[in-house]
Amino acid sequence: NALLSDVKVQDYVWMNINMLLHMATIDSTCFLECMTLGLNQTDMDDDEIGCKLRPDEGLDAISSLAPGSVTTNMLVGGKNTVYAWLTQWLADNLGYDVSSIVGLPYDWRLSPDVMEKRDGFLTLTRKRIEASVASNGLPGIMVAHSMGNNVFRYFLEWLKNEMHEEAYQKLLKKAKKKDLTIRGDPRAFLRPGWTNAQTNIDSEKIHRAVEPIVEYSVADQMFTLATSVVNSIDDLLHSYFPGDETGEQVEIDWTKLIKEGEKHPQLWELAKEEGDEAWLDWIHDHIWTYIGLSAPLLGAINPVRAVLSGENMGMPMDDKLARKMELSFGSTHTINPVSTKTGFCDDESKGTDHDRSNLACLNELIDGIEKSVKKGKDPWHNFPALKSILKERVDWDSTFPLFTARREMCLKSEKPPCQLHNETYYNAKDIQNGELLSKFSEIWKEAGEPLKVKKKQLENSWWFNPLPNILNSTWDRPHIKHVIMAYGVDYETEVGYVYRKIDRSDKEVDEGYDDMPTLKATIWEEAGGKIFEENKLEEKKSLTNSVLMKKTKKKRALNVNGEKKFHRSGDASVPYLSLAWSHTWLLHATRAMRRSGHYGMKEGERISDDNALDSIKVTYRPKGGSEWLDIAKAKDTCDANAECEEENSDTGSAHPHGTKYKPEMYRYQSKGKSRSTGMQYTTAVIEALGVEHKETTRNYDILAAVFTDVLKYMHEDFDLV
Repeated sequence: NALLSDVKVQDYVWMNINMLLHMATIDSTCFLECMTLGLNQTDMDDDEIGCKLRPDEGLDAISSLAPGSVTTNMLVGGKNTVYAWLTQWLADNLGYDVSSIVGLPYDWRLSPDVMEKRDGFLTLTRKRIEASVASNGLPGIMVAHSMGNNVFRYFLEWLKNEMHEEAYQKLLKKAKKKDLTIRGDPRAFLRPGWTNAQTNIDSEKIHRAVEPIVEYSVADQMFTLATSVVNSIDDLLHSYFPGDETGEQVEIDWTKLIKEGEKHPQLWELAKEEGDEAWLDWIHDHIWTYIGLSAPLLGAINPVRAVLSGENMGMPMDDKLARKMELSFGSTHTINPVSTKTGFCDDESKGTDHDRSNLACLNELIDGIEKSVKKGKDPWHNFPALKSILKERVDWDSTFPLFTARREMCLKSEKPPCQLHNETYYNAKDIQNGELLSKFSEIWKEAGEPLKVKKKQLENSWWFNPLPNILNSTWDRPHIKHVIMAYGVDYETEVGYVYRKIDRSDKEVDEGYDDMPTLKATIWEEAGGKIFEENKLEEKKSLTNSVLMKKTKKKRALNVNGEKKFHRSGDASVPYLSLAWSHTWLLHATRAMRRSGHYGMKEGERISDDNALDSIKVTYRPKGGSEWLDIAKAKDTCDANAECEEENSDTGSAHPHGTKYKPEMYRYQSKGKSRSTGMQYTTAVIEALGVEHKETTRNYDILAAVFTDVLKYMHEDFDLV
């Protein structure tokens, strides 16, 4: 507690080297107690052992892990940097300043709903974006890294719900005023176009508004329908709000109607239509480009492991201590793995909250792709990620279970491993619905049942929430004009875990509580799509190995027969499956076009109905190179010239940005045009080989590739630069 008594307002806690050194040498619990949240993600109830922490504000908060820390810069160098170099580059080259670069830091320990409830984060995000756009006169560029992408997705869903609520309150207010006008209440007032209970819209139009027809624009339909709802006394208002026994209209209890959770169904449906239009308008007016760096679009599994058995995140504490802290964090659910099955229309499971009525199904594209090319040619040759996702339907558990609970039965004096009693397997959907937490809590009986408490946290933030549960559906491309997704690949990345529970056959009575679940093995993916299992426990040796003093192998290959989930691995934090889901966004234009029923229509670079891959342009930049080459031409060049990868081959990691210089990169690009608004939009996916998860915010080559496209779009859309 001596340490905590020295934590003052404006002190940095996370990555504070002095605190970490104190934790490593004197007291390992102080930092832990300061970072741990209380029940339901609140501040620690006990002021004697807890801290009241809040995220920093401004650009400093997003520039580095420990702003202004000399000791941190000395010890971790460039790895301390987050957005510092990007903000400096934008200032130096494009004239951005503190009024046009807006940092949106958040408490990454919290789930997004609690960020809003405690800090008003989502509301402030909206207001800050609106203020910046109003000040600068143009829509902005949203840049998100890692979990920030999932928080951005949640923000968009929250914003849509806010627009629904705002539209509903406006309609309700109009209906209430009209009701008062009907009664001659002096509190009511008439607006232009209204005369007593009459409107300047003829009754035939009001009648037709209940069943909108295509001749009217969406705005006209909404206006006439709104008019009918709030003004047609006989047809609507009387039927909505019953009269007394004599048939006379009784006073409406507006307080009851406005009460939380009680919405008039017809008004609410109308409000959702009106709110959806307002939501799309807001996005169009405020977010021009979205750049997603290292985006875990389908989540990641390491945070789940942290909940089950702890993850010290490289800090001087053991996993068990770290787990206590991580169990209190609601953010661990924010990037729970999402099954790819939820992205296809033929998924037999129920429960997804996502509406894809405006897009053709991903599975509907496969037949056309397969039949569109000449016999003997592979239409997927340049699209290995899409082949794995669409054709082979790779999911988290395609090759092995995400989580395995292995129970072994040992005799009293026997050392593990023992005879296998049973094994149970869990996939992404078991994590989504909380079944994994329930079952592990039954197998490992811990004091206080922390995993059941964790499941309750999941339910409160994601199930019992007015927003669609984004953990139950894959993310489709957002309605933003330009989308650029960039990430690194081919690092060893965790993709599965095996846990072991030891039961004793001679155990007669309950000996009390179990310890936390024991991690037996970690499954990794590595460059080239290889999969191996690494044993985390010391196993007993065979007699031969003991005599010969041979060490037990820690690793073993799992895809020994050559089967692979993917041709790449992840970025050391996010598995490749989750990063590569962005490739499905390249198909957005075709999915929208086919849903419209305009078969055979070709527009610009939009994809033909035969092959959904035709409009995706693939380019390649060899390691050490500076120019983007057409993928077919690049392959021919490299096949003929073995030295092609050595051009300008300064590829070491001693770059000033602390990351690899001129890595090999692949870029996928597509274009489309909205059939409803006419807006032309673009989508790009950039993969950089050998770039780690945190490096994407400071890797010169990735940022250069991204912002070269942004500058081009600025010129085309605004005649700038």
